Order: sequence, then structure tokens, then C-alpha cells
Amino acid sequence: MPFDQSLVPWIIAAVLLVALIVVAVVLRARAKRALAAAKAAADEQARAAREQHEALAAAHDDALAKAAADHARERDALGAERQAALTEAKQARDLVASGLKWEATSRDDIADTCRQLGVDAVLLTNVVFVPVATGASSRFVAQVDHVLLAETGVMVIENKGWNGIVFDGLTPSSVFPAFAGLFDESTMTPPFALQVVKDSPTVLTVRTHLGREAPASQVRRQAQRLSDRVQAETGVRLWFDTCVFYSHRDATVFATERDATDGGAATVIVSHRSQLAGVVRELTSRPTKKLSRARVDDLARLFASYGADVLRFGAHAQEARVASVPEATAPEAAAPARESEAAATTAAAAAASSSSSSSSSSSAQDAQGSDRTE
Repeated sequence: MPFDQSLVPWIIAAVLLVALIVVAVVLRARAKRALAAAKAAADEQARAAREQHEALAAAHDDALAKAAADHARERDALGAERQAALTEAKQARDLVASGLKWEATSRDDIADTCRQLGVDAVLLTNVVFVPVATGASSRFVAQVDHVLLAETGVMVIENKGWNGIVFDGLTPSSVFPAFAGLFDESTMTPPFALQVVKDSPTVLTVRTHLGREAPASQVRRQAQRLSDRVQAETGVRLWFDTCVFYSHRDATVFATERDATDGGAATVIVSHRSQLAGVVRELTSRPTKKLSRARVDDLARLFASYGADVLRFGAHAQEARVASVPEATAPEAAAPARESEAAATTAAAAAASSSSSSSSSSSAQDAQGSDRTE
């Protein structure tokens, strides 16, 4: 049967239609794959963005938590520091309020000695300060009984208003052999002090102060603390001589003249007020000046800012009077000077009349048997 030529166009059309359908199917499949790939890429980007957002949010939360914790620690630290400052201020006020009462007798003795010798010096009594911070977890307020300032040297004086019989650096048996069996002297290795007080006709109280509690060791420790405080305030290290002064009128003291048991410079031991003149004279008559007059005045102002009572003698007293009336003429300046001298005389008389009550007050202090500053 012959091929019908009229079917050729239809065959061609059918082939083209099939080819078109195949192409359409292939293109649709490719489009679906491209769409799926695009959707997968978009999902991956969204996931990455979400993870980044979550990481940033977590970091932000961590930063906020850390900042809150730091703030809480800082607040607690400031609160603790404020409380420590309030405690220190109260301790300082208490020491300033009560300290001068205990040191009145010794202050008057030292002041009288300075006047009798005519020295140029400044006496500061009851110097209260906060020691330079150390590794200790808690701070405290220190109190120095007396500081005697002169151009030739500076001395820290520890007052001991102990009554009764006192042995400082000397064992009782070395003074009175009959005392050999009364006290255990095996622990009396210098520095030490022993006080025997007659509390009643039949009762004797014995107080021992060994090692760090011995007066000589105490005054050296306080001098070091004050030197550290001065260096922190001024940037300059100040060397202090040290002295222990037994000021009670009813005390009988047997002591070594000097104690050097801590390995440093010796501490002078004054067992009676009559020995003060020699100590003050030795301090103020040294051939070499260690401080300028201006430096002495600066230190006096610094210690006065710690609440210390200030007494000036000689040239320092004259300069203080002149400084208080810088524009006065000579006749005008003479009247305040006379008034100041009269006031000083009146104050000295008042202090002398109160020395007996100070002595009885020191007995109450003796009963405590401890260093007030620690």
C-alpha cells in the first residue's frame, strides 16, 4: 500500500508535539529543582541568621548578667568600704574623745620639760590615724600617744600610766634577789614588762606583757605605722626615734635605759619624769638637722589634721603667733602674744591642778592591762 504523503505533515506535527512536551517536562523538572535549591538556600540562610541572632542574644544576656554581677560586687564592696569608713570614723572619734584624758599627765610633763629647756619643738598628743592598708582582711585605727617634732629629730613617745611596781627589761630577781621564787621568769625574754599592783591589803595582781605586747615593742610598731602613714601622705619616709615613758606618780619602775631587742634602733625607757630632760635635750641638741623648720610645721599640721592636740615651744610658738596676725604692727602683736602667754600659763596651772585626777584615771586604764590601739 503506497504511503500517503498527506500524513507527513501530521507525523511531523506529532513528533514536534512530543518533542515540545518532553522539553516542557524537562524544563519543569529543572525549574522545580532550582526552586527547591533556592528554597533550601533560603532556609539555610534563615537558619544561619536565626542562630546568629540567638548567639547575639545569648552574648547580650551574658554581658548583662556579668554587668549586673559586677555592679552587685562593686555595690557590696562600696557598702563594705563605707561601713569600714564609718567604723574607722567612730573609732577615731572615740579615741580622740578619750585619748587626751589618758595622756594629760604625760603631756604636761613633756610640755614642762620643753619649756624648762627652752627648746624649739612641737608636741602633738593623741595622734589618731588609719594605718596604711596591708594584706589583713580588716583595718583598724591606730593611736600614738605623743609625737615630739624638732628640726634635729622626731620622737614617738608611748605613755604608760601604770601604777604599782613595774619591771621593764629587768627580771624581778635581778633587782630583788628575794623575788626569785615569786615569779616565773622563764618566759621573761626581752622585750617584756611586768606590773605588780596592790589591789587590796591582801591581794596583789601581776600583769605580764611579753614580746609584741611589751611597751618597747608596741612603740616601735606604732612608729613604723606612723612612718608608713606619713610616706603615704607626703611621699617622704620619716624616721622616728622611740621612747616609753612611765608617767604614773605612784609607780616605782625598774627598767633598762634602752631596749634594742627587736634588732633596730634602741628605744629609750623613761622610768621617771625627772629623766625626761635628758631625753628631750639629747633629741633637740643633735649637731645635724634632719628637718627644716617649714617641714616641722608641715608635719605638725598633718598630725593636727588627725585630731592631735598641739603645743608649740620656742621659735615654733613665736612663728605661730606671728602667723596668726600677719598684718599687725609690733605694738598690736605684743598684746596677743602676752594674752597667749597668759593663756598658756593658765592652761598649765589648770593641767597641774588636774594631774591628781589624771593619775586616778590612769589607774582605771591600768586595770585594762592592754594596748588601746590594737
